[in-house]
Amino acid sequence: MTKKDKIAFIKSSKRKTHVYHDLNRYSDQQLNDLIREIVQGLVRESEIIANAYINGYR
Repeated sequence: MTKKDKIAFIKSSKRKTHVYHDLNRYSDQQLNDLIREIVQGLVRESEIIANAYINGYR
């Protein structure tokens, strides 16, 4: 993934809006960390939704 791809992914996630203007200054590792944080948040949200869905049908 290029730096441009990473920045595009972060912007498309609609999260971390306060850092969008500085993303070009981020190092590759900082971008990776930010992407990891976003993905972990998406996974947590998915788990919460799945659990709510499962518990709703018990």
